[in-house]
Amino acid sequence: MESDIWILVPLSILLGLMVGSFSNVVIHRLPRGESVAWPASHCPACGHDIAWYDNIPVVSYLLLRGRCRHCRTAISGRYPLAEVAMGVTWGYLAWHFGWHPQLAMALVLATALWVLTWIDLETGLLPDAITLPGIAVGLGFSFWFGHGPDGIIGAVAGYGIFWLVAKIFLRITGREGMGYGDFKLLAMLGAFLGWQALPLIILLASVSGAVIGSLYLLLNRSQMQNPIPFGPYLALAGMIWLLWGAEWMHWYVGMMTR
Repeated sequence: MESDIWILVPLSILLGLMVGSFSNVVIHRLPRGESVAWPASHCPACGHDIAWYDNIPVVSYLLLRGRCRHCRTAISGRYPLAEVAMGVTWGYLAWHFGWHPQLAMALVLATALWVLTWIDLETGLLPDAITLPGIAVGLGFSFWFGHGPDGIIGAVAGYGIFWLVAKIFLRITGREGMGYGDFKLLAMLGAFLGWQALPLIILLASVSGAVIGSLYLLLNRSQMQNPIPFGPYLALAGMIWLLWGAEWMHWYVGMMTR
């Protein structure tokens, strides 16, 4: 079994790099309302089709020195970064879960969270085209693993908690506190991970968002009026629960039963 892991992990890294390459297409096109399937990959600046040898994850970016082969326009560093992040994530998940059906769920969830994170950071959007199917897929995995009711409660509660908080915030301040995309993202996490994950996800996302957001505003005072995306913090908290939530629950239940 241990030898199988050393086959699974490199294979997962390679597949993750390729998925990361495609995710760049999704990240760029989806917020613009463009098809992710057609046309073929092309330079956003000059529109020239990208040949297969210029579309090898990370390697092509390095060989081209971060520029389009045809118009020499600089290619965003997000492209190789997203590919590396996806490859490393897939490799780590393969090592963490091994040859277990839960690995499939983890890979799907992590991929969706990475794509949503990049889109939210660049545009402030969490597209329904990912979150709504994500809720359905998460429920499918929950029923597959025999935790269907937990997933249903998690999806409903995830949306409802943030909806209620937003309404209270609006009533008190007269301003919108968060977008509906955040509601749907938490519902998606609840569908995948069950309602038990929601308290820790909300706590971790809120604390990390407050700390990192405060530091960012202190360092960028000129952007203090700009809203700070909350989706990446929810995604990070969701990944923490995915990887170590079972251990946390075991520790917590042990503390409560002493």
